[in-house]
Amino acid sequence: MSRTPILQRALLVPALAALVSAAMYAGACGHSHDHDHDHGDTSSGTSSGPNLDDVIYEGGATDEALIALLAAEPKDEPSQGTAFDAPEDGATLPGDAAPELTFHVAGAAQRTAPRAAPAPRSAGAGPGAREAGAAGASLWAEVGALLGPVRAAQAHGTPINGRAYFLVFSTAEREGLLRVFTTKLSYTPDAAAWEKLRAAGAPITVSVLNAVFENNRIVQGGGPFTGEPVSFSVAP
Repeated sequence: MSRTPILQRALLVPALAALVSAAMYAGACGHSHDHDHDHGDTSSGTSSGPNLDDVIYEGGATDEALIALLAAEPKDEPSQGTAFDAPEDGATLPGDAAPELTFHVAGAAQRTAPRAAPAPRSAGAGPGAREAGAAGASLWAEVGALLGPVRAAQAHGTPINGRAYFLVFSTAEREGLLRVFTTKLSYTPDAAAWEKLRAAGAPITVSVLNAVFENNRIVQGGGPFTGEPVSFSVAP
């Protein structure tokens, strides 16, 4: 390789890195501003949006999707609602270990978010095109290596594409004792969450609201759907 391409590469990579970094920083700042607007000023107690500070997120669930779910009107469609497999309704659970709660969507044909179509392959791509593509990929790989830490600034994770579930544990005295948003069909409380349920000292009812998402937005006809709640007690 001649010295000219090497020099061009040495100058181009830092320039691209600076340009992309500036764009990502500006986007992150704008996204942060929008996020603050969505949630409102919770520190003053005058939040314009739902207070989600206590929600536990699992399976890649995001707060943007949860905000969309809570803003929509729930639908009572038994075939799209959830039913619990465990625990059984009215069960008394031993308090020494947190159980795994499992549930399923009642209908056999579950709705799913549309999948993105694969990128088309160019029929006329010859060896020269492949070499150029490899060189470009290598160049961007170098830029990516320089910008690795910046990518961690994406605060809200990958958007949800598919079904997600909002579990709400309540007692007669306290609604929303524990809240969980997950993409999984099961939930096992960690030590802190299980202690909160154990300390309730009363029967607990858990309900599930689910919806089908595409890029954190509920798809048309995708819910949210209410499920069948189940009640249980925790032995001392």
